[in-house]
Amino acid sequence: MCVDGVDDAQWEDLKTMLMDQLTLNGGGPAGAPLADDLAFFTRQHFIREGWPDAEATWKLEPGGMRLTVTPGKAVRVGTVTLKGEMPLPEAELKKYLMKPTLEREDVDKKLPQWVEADMQQGAGLVQRRLRAEGYLNAETLLLPAPSTGPDMRRDLTLEIKPGPKFVFGNATIVGSPPELSKLTQEQMTEAEGTPFNEARVQQIQQRLESICSEHGWLHATTTADYTLGQNGGTVDVVFRIAPGERVRISRVTTHPGFSRGATRVLLAKFKPLTGQIYEAEEADFFFKRALDTGMFNLLDTKVLPENGNLAVGNLRITGEEAKPVTLGFELGFDTFLGGQAGVTYKNTNWRDTGNTLAAELSYSMAGPVGFVSLMNPAVFDSQHSATLRLALEQFNRFEYNRIGTALSLDVARRVDQAFSYSMFVGASANTVSSTKLTVKQTGPTDYSLMSLGGNLMYDRRDSAVLPKKGWYLSGRLESATDILGSGVSFIRTDLRGAWYRPITKKFRFATGAELSTIQGASAEKIPIDSRVFNGGPFSVRSFGQRKLGPVTPGGTPLGGTSALFASAEFSYEIMPNFEFAVFGDIGSLSQANNSSPLSYSSDFREAIGAGLRYHLPFGPIRIDYGHNPNRRTGESSGFLHVTVGFAF
Repeated sequence: MCVDGVDDAQWEDLKTMLMDQLTLNGGGPAGAPLADDLAFFTRQHFIREGWPDAEATWKLEPGGMRLTVTPGKAVRVGTVTLKGEMPLPEAELKKYLMKPTLEREDVDKKLPQWVEADMQQGAGLVQRRLRAEGYLNAETLLLPAPSTGPDMRRDLTLEIKPGPKFVFGNATIVGSPPELSKLTQEQMTEAEGTPFNEARVQQIQQRLESICSEHGWLHATTTADYTLGQNGGTVDVVFRIAPGERVRISRVTTHPGFSRGATRVLLAKFKPLTGQIYEAEEADFFFKRALDTGMFNLLDTKVLPENGNLAVGNLRITGEEAKPVTLGFELGFDTFLGGQAGVTYKNTNWRDTGNTLAAELSYSMAGPVGFVSLMNPAVFDSQHSATLRLALEQFNRFEYNRIGTALSLDVARRVDQAFSYSMFVGASANTVSSTKLTVKQTGPTDYSLMSLGGNLMYDRRDSAVLPKKGWYLSGRLESATDILGSGVSFIRTDLRGAWYRPITKKFRFATGAELSTIQGASAEKIPIDSRVFNGGPFSVRSFGQRKLGPVTPGGTPLGGTSALFASAEFSYEIMPNFEFAVFGDIGSLSQANNSSPLSYSSDFREAIGAGLRYHLPFGPIRIDYGHNPNRRTGESSGFLHVTVGFAF
């Protein structure tokens, strides 16, 4: 069968109808009766779709039939009028009425095509909207104009009869576990005085069951009792909870399809739940820690009764492992390192142990950097992870060249959603050479350090990558000791924090601060790359990277022993994921021999500026210009930064 006269979009809808008719024919011959029926149904289809003058003719050909469609002119929606009592804004109700029509593909929103089925569907949406607002007896009647006007537009009237309004009256709850009485009563308080409808009652029932399930009553059920009056008004509702047994996790099991390494990691990550009352929030914490390993594309957990005992549960873990080996290539640019290129290798289940082997080699204007690391996400099947890392680096960005090799071991744990800590030990061997800088400027040129320290983090942000609200505090302590006679020894502390606050849906405020301090030596006794610096995209943005403070005539930042930075920023979302921001920064740098982790210089420098941010899953691409309002001799008036990540 061939069909002429229809475009691709029309054919998609028409094809389904024709195939249905051919199926009903039962595979009979393509004779005149079938062809006549198909032409009739095709014409009716086009009339319903807004083509009142459509014609369909047929012709039998050797081996089949041919339908020819002449659609004619399409009817457009004319004036839309609402009639009757309007309990909601007329513009809102018209929006619901026209929603199916305006959501059609390739629709002309100013002159949409008349499709009666869409209009009937829109009238139904208006009725459901009114009933959602408590008008349970609401009725709508679609009254199209009897004929189409000479301009091929057809007017429409929708008659609305809302009827009486029903609202929640006294909402009470019976049978709630005492531990959940506050949470469940909040649902009752929220309901009182709101529009009443059956969907809202079911929603409250589901929420009550969800609250019970989240706290271990996994088999809870609810019912609701109420009586509707004739003339609307308040409706008193009694919600009854049958909580059943509270479930305790007896063991954790995994699907047999998981690899040996994945099974080890999953059992270790979820091990703390064994023997505990099921709590959804706690289970979700361990669920996220398992996903953070990168070993899984998806995971799912379900608590199954043990031997028919509803009070004892087996936490069953299913899911899909990710492809363990990935090879990636990177290209990038920022205003400090310039162009960058690199290659990365990662195996999240090395030799089926559940450990992650990673390697990276990259090159920038500062020189090559490479590392190899092995990470165990569950050391001795505990909640601690450990990372052994060997790194080689060349830094040749300024008037000196440093070549360094470092070996480190880091042991970390995420205690709960907010608190985490890590401990580290490492050793490094470094050589600094320069034909332009003095030893006083570079500090020791051949040195080996043994480092020991730890990090603490308390993070209440909604996202560590793209935060919009919340706050965090972090602290780091490092003790570095000479191991081969270079005389280098110091203690370094880093304190950092930030606060993010939405003002409106699109307008946000953020502020942050950092203080880094070295104790035990003045700047000239410390290797140049072990000093602290200020200036750049993550500190005072009116200066280039590291360039707040002493700089040689050739442009080499000399750093110091304490760096203070504070910033405030307002941002506005111009369009989804794209923001404009204004900011102010203040900071200082000192080269003194500090006596306290809180020591800093009061010689403050400032920045005021603006920037753009484009949010990506791994963080914002950020372009900032910081102006130097109190420019000193030799300093530029400001600096443009292009980088990735928030400033604080």
